[in-house]
Amino acid sequence: MNLLSKVTSKPSPLGGSRWGALFDDKLFSAIYIAGTAVAIASAMVVAIMLNIKMANIYPETHRDRTLYVSALQYKDNEVDGPMYTGCSTLAVDELFSKLECVEVATGLFRNNYEFFRMDSVPSAPLPLESNLRALYCDPRFFQLYDFQFLEGRPFNEQEFRNGEPVCVVTDKFLNSLAPNHSPKERGVYTIENNGLSTESSNHAPLLGRGDGGEAVGAAIYINSIPYRIIGIVKSASPMMDASYAEFYAPYLGKEVSHTEAKPTSYKGNLSVRLLLKNGYTRNDFMKEVEPLCRRYEAAQSSAEGEPVHFTVDVKSQFFVCFGYFHSDDESTTDKAKNLMPPAILMLIFLLLPALNLSGLISNRMEARRAEMGIRKAFGAKRRWLLREVIGENLVLTCCGGLVGWVLSWLFYLAVRHTAMFQALILREGNLTGDITLDFNMFVTPTLFLIVFLCCVVLNLMVALIPSWTSLRKPIVESLNQKK
Repeated sequence: MNLLSKVTSKPSPLGGSRWGALFDDKLFSAIYIAGTAVAIASAMVVAIMLNIKMANIYPETHRDRTLYVSALQYKDNEVDGPMYTGCSTLAVDELFSKLECVEVATGLFRNNYEFFRMDSVPSAPLPLESNLRALYCDPRFFQLYDFQFLEGRPFNEQEFRNGEPVCVVTDKFLNSLAPNHSPKERGVYTIENNGLSTESSNHAPLLGRGDGGEAVGAAIYINSIPYRIIGIVKSASPMMDASYAEFYAPYLGKEVSHTEAKPTSYKGNLSVRLLLKNGYTRNDFMKEVEPLCRRYEAAQSSAEGEPVHFTVDVKSQFFVCFGYFHSDDESTTDKAKNLMPPAILMLIFLLLPALNLSGLISNRMEARRAEMGIRKAFGAKRRWLLREVIGENLVLTCCGGLVGWVLSWLFYLAVRHTAMFQALILREGNLTGDITLDFNMFVTPTLFLIVFLCCVVLNLMVALIPSWTSLRKPIVESLNQKK
């Protein structure tokens, strides 16, 4: 009676107590898991790239609320078509910072070509020639990006407004200069176009000071300008290209002007990043900034005696990374269209191995036809058996999915230093020989959901059709399969 109950009872979606029998046929299970792992790993390479570009990862932990003002669009009466320019400090302070929907507005510009030589530093691990990746910003930059300060602090508003030569550097950069010394022992470093040299550490006025007045680090000379190191932050991955740098300093102290000669102009050379308050969207920002743009147009038109046209070109994190199709309103339809290329690529990666796995399942179902015929003869319903077969294959598919997830991680570890990979995932100015990978790039709830959905889709494509075809055959024909 107990045996008959097992044969005719309604199985659970995952095969009930019989799922362990899946691994009795070790060769079949190994081939199935390996094929699934390759399919899932291929799809996960695309998914992880999407995750790296869009997820909240250190120090860019507010990507979902960040807007990027890439340029101001205006009409020059002497030129056909629109012109584009960056923003001035005035635009940051008097336009974006005063918006109700904006929590933080920060301006910045990059200089990835502060070249220096390492040959005067004994046992330097870097090549003879390298470039200091510098980012010049205001204090609000460290409110938008959650850097972990290992020592010291960010520069404050007074230091920024006074143009003081203070800076924040990464621990990885300091370790590359003097790997065998602590930050307080590194002395004074000179970084110039004609070379790098170390000096004695008795330059007390140049030493950075922390909140308690203690010495944080040394001073760095960049093109004969001494910068006091007042903070050391945990280095981010170069794949966080919106915030990645090795050296952060106030931009008001630079010799290059970042505002026009006209003190009332919003045009300059700064890129602007905005952190929206919780509950606000890009559409709310556009509605609020539009009247201010029209007011600015009227004031500038009156001052210059000719019409001035002015528009803010702003994008969210999604469209900065995946703007395959131009969008002005960033609607849900626009996002769906921009997700189509990676989605189609993932589907192709899943479909091709699924064809081979489908044949494997078909052969196994042929071998089990007699078993299924006996169970149907004792009263087991076809839909119960179909659910059981789908459940059994889902177990194997999920095992393959986990293996594929690990394979995708190993793939990134293997190719992260190649030129092709860096060209695909990094901006040109951030190309580097050392790509660090954060654990959060690979393990997030979103990625777990993607892995599971890939497993479900692959399982249905592989198992549904051959299983349904086999179970539809008459009981007598299935029982004769045993002969």
